[in-house]
Amino acid sequence: MSRIFALMSGKGGVGKSTLAAAMAVYYARQHLRVTLLDGDIGLRCVDLMLGLQDRVIYDLGDLMEKRCLPEQALVSPEEMPGLSLLAAPQLMKASDIKGKELAALIAQLSAETDILLIDAPAGVGRGLKNVLGAHARPILVVTPDDVSLRDAERLSSILAEREEERPGLIVNRARPRLIRRGEMMAPAAMAQVLDLPLLGVLPESEKMYRAFLRHESPLDCGDHAVADAVACAASRMLGADTPLPDYGPRPFLRFFERKGGAAL
Repeated sequence: MSRIFALMSGKGGVGKSTLAAAMAVYYARQHLRVTLLDGDIGLRCVDLMLGLQDRVIYDLGDLMEKRCLPEQALVSPEEMPGLSLLAAPQLMKASDIKGKELAALIAQLSAETDILLIDAPAGVGRGLKNVLGAHARPILVVTPDDVSLRDAERLSSILAEREEERPGLIVNRARPRLIRRGEMMAPAAMAQVLDLPLLGVLPESEKMYRAFLRHESPLDCGDHAVADAVACAASRMLGADTPLPDYGPRPFLRFFERKGGAAL
């Protein structure tokens, strides 16, 4: 039976699409059949992140309007035939998509894959509502700041009102040094505030951003902490009890704090 996950965020710019692309690559490298659906109508970007921008001929809009077959709309990297991308349409609006028809398409796609990842639109507008009701587990992607936390609270409440499955939480762009200094909210604290299970924590990484500019997967950015964090979150989404990184004070920091020294 396939697993369906919808990566969501209360605001844009938190790295949700980058994470969705990275997880799709991770699952494919675990020899799972993976389909990644870019649900950000009018603002597609996942094809760029996977280096597939020159191979997209048909998209989600074409498929829903029956201008093509699923096998014509799904594109795969040559080196990863187990990964398929269904790109979002660029010339449509979210209101052009009917939620029930999209849910039926998601069910059809999920029958042919092990993992179906949906990169849902950011925010709480019509685009997100199209994805709700597709029997996907919501995964909220946030950054450790008050604005992202507030937007995530709003999104979580909407999901509860709609009686969607309880979301999981992934914190992106965490900076361990700032967390240990108390300048940045700890991922565990964010999970506690939102009352959501913490599934993963990804560190801030310049190498990850440079990989994004080169249209390369974050898994290949050369930052082992990023690759390990993606693997941890992806495995925990499937129910594994993989340990999360520890962002508590290190022993030598506690020593300096007791002596009245500045935290490093």
